[in-house]
Amino acid sequence: MKHFILLIFGLIFISSEAFTGITSYTKPSFGYPYMLSMPKGSTKKDLLPLIVFLHGKSLSGDSLEKLKKYGTIAAINKGKKISAIVLAPQCPEGEGWNPAKIYRLIQRIKKTYTVDTNRIYVTGMSMGGYGTFRFVAKYPDLVAAAAPLCGGGETNTGQSLSKVPLWVMHGARDTEVPIIQSKKMVKAIYLCDSTKCLFTVFPKLGHGELTQCYEMDELYTWLLSHKKENGISRFIPPSALITENKFYKIKKKAVPQKIEQPTEQSKN
Repeated sequence: MKHFILLIFGLIFISSEAFTGITSYTKPSFGYPYMLSMPKGSTKKDLLPLIVFLHGKSLSGDSLEKLKKYGTIAAINKGKKISAIVLAPQCPEGEGWNPAKIYRLIQRIKKTYTVDTNRIYVTGMSMGGYGTFRFVAKYPDLVAAAAPLCGGGETNTGQSLSKVPLWVMHGARDTEVPIIQSKKMVKAIYLCDSTKCLFTVFPKLGHGELTQCYEMDELYTWLLSHKKENGISRFIPPSALITENKFYKIKKKAVPQKIEQPTEQSKN
């Protein structure tokens, strides 16, 4: 009976892992350790988009379980269904995101899984927001769309960033990464091309409160709506903006105070 109970417990544990679809890779021979999620029922042969999530400083370290605290992996762990491969690397303590290491990891994932190379997306917040800006600036031809939250970057990368549809978000009450950091990046992008960058400000939210955005379907719907065609990704506005921003079901009911949307001129 004792062995039977242990067997049942083991089956329940395995079943739970299969349901979430989350796998940990703690000692890869390349790049960062990471967690990876596949849509339920999918296989390595299924053509799927890829979403890369870059965490903030608080999740850095050598324990992948930290990635379940907030972000895309955390949302999936709570039951959110995302129709994409989700890749969440973990940055070592005391380091910042290295675009080249992220790139090498993506290339390895592409060799293992059937990734739709026209539908690769990047998002991250705080240090991950900086990492998102930095990665997209270095590899704009790889990314179909990106969403940096409460981040910042180098303003001299505006030309490269303007090639990719971006949804930049920041809380006006952020004291850890002041909103001016996102504003400077958006301004640099707009000076090059104002047709592919959307900037949303949450007037009542601070730094960590933007983690709630990763629990919203609309963020993923927006990312996944983009696809490169002939090497170009056309900006598609979030459909939620058409319905008085009803998707911002955030605890403080923080309807965005300011929304800057790409102009109707050339969206290619």
